Amino acid sequence: MKKNIQYYVVVHKSISIDNENKEKIAKVEMEFQDTKLPFSDAYIDVYLISNDKNESKEYIQSISDDIQKYFRIEQVGSEIQYTAFIDILGFSNHIKTEITNDYQAEEFYDNFNEVIEYLQHEQQNEFAIENADYLKDIKMKYSWVSDTFVISIEYLNEIEKNDENIIKGMMIFKLSMIIASIHHFMASKFGLIVRGAISSKYSCITNNFILGEGVAEASKLEKEVAIYPRVIFEQNIISDEIHEIITREHQNNDLNFISKDCDGYYFVNYLAMLQHIPPMIWKMFKIPDDKIKENAIQQKIYVIEKYQKIVSNGLKIQNEKVKAKYTWLNNYLGRVLLKDKFQKNIINK
Repeated sequence: MKKNIQYYVVVHKSISIDNENKEKIAKVEMEFQDTKLPFSDAYIDVYLISNDKNESKEYIQSISDDIQKYFRIEQVGSEIQYTAFIDILGFSNHIKTEITNDYQAEEFYDNFNEVIEYLQHEQQNEFAIENADYLKDIKMKYSWVSDTFVISIEYLNEIEKNDENIIKGMMIFKLSMIIASIHHFMASKFGLIVRGAISSKYSCITNNFILGEGVAEASKLEKEVAIYPRVIFEQNIISDEIHEIITREHQNNDLNFISKDCDGYYFVNYLAMLQHIPPMIWKMFKIPDDKIKENAIQQKIYVIEKYQKIVSNGLKIQNEKVKAKYTWLNNYLGRVLLKDKFQKNIINK
């Protein structure tokens, strides 16, 4: 479904304009004065609202040449957006059994706050690769409520037809990297597993507000389809063209950062992500350069050992429905960890 994107021609109040040009701008007819874009604190004047960016460009070109520079186009909405709904399984029981006094509560807060710091880092960090300027327009939002994370990633610019699948592939990679880090964090810090789903429908995400069909769809998929400790993709997200792009490095299904499960659903292959990205990568910036590789290898091995311990404990559970989740995780570990190329990449990258 095509998303509702609007383009606003605006003059920002923060721009310094001399008196002569202020008088010229004042003569330009506007639609709204002193208004705000959605979820923004900046007041602006809106001169045109259009669903066609070319119409907005032509409007600016029709304005007197000497004041055109004060006008710009703001995009409201995005054509590509992915929303992940992530549930931490066993979180409530962990709180009930492991946190019974203020000291334990403070320790839990300090540990759990690390994942919030990571999400803040990813939100502020500009995704950059040489000769790929479009990456700066990939933006992330997140919200956290109790045992649930909702993460949205969207592309806030015009999309050239030839670039669409490449942009989608990079957005899926970035979102998968974030989800993999949450998997690893919960496993290593608390011995907990993660389940979730990703939708391509519209969502509105702020620090304290979650709304939209994308959130509802992802939540439904998480509860009814994901079942196991995996974060699955809505089936229309991974097209054949996108799959071809994201599997260029590894032809093996178990080594790609997206893997196809036996039920036909693609999911974030969080173990495979360890080949390239150490757990909680932002912490690596605090480590001396000559220690980064050694530390990364240690962290990867530590996380793998934590998953193995989680499986060992989970397979002892008598409840067959719960035990099935750990049986799936055990099989998944076996498929990925025993690959020779995976083992070499863990040590060499």
